[in-house]
Amino acid sequence: MLTMLLLGASALPAAAPVQAAPVKTKREACSAVKVRVAADRHFPVSAVAFCDTISLSDSPPGYYVLALHSRRQCAGICSTNMGWFAIDEKTGRVFNFDVGEWKVGSPVGG
Repeated sequence: MLTMLLLGASALPAAAPVQAAPVKTKREACSAVKVRVAADRHFPVSAVAFCDTISLSDSPPGYYVLALHSRRQCAGICSTNMGWFAIDEKTGRVFNFDVGEWKVGSPVGG
């Protein structure tokens, strides 16, 4: 029985890891955060409509800070904000961002 389970498991496609890499522009930061958050939350990258990026002068040193916005459509008042994130320029690691405290939080996806 165990052999059958192991053989069956080896036939499953391996999930591709999301690799962090340095980012040099707001566009690169947006793309990297989209990919990391989509992988972590199990939704397609295409669900993200755009990034709302904070200026570097207002961001913590060494980070791009941005909000992801969904393609959500609704009548009346609603939010498309999927959360705020910070990405380390040098390592490309993505973190949650605490807007109330204006500080970098926990890593996205461990």
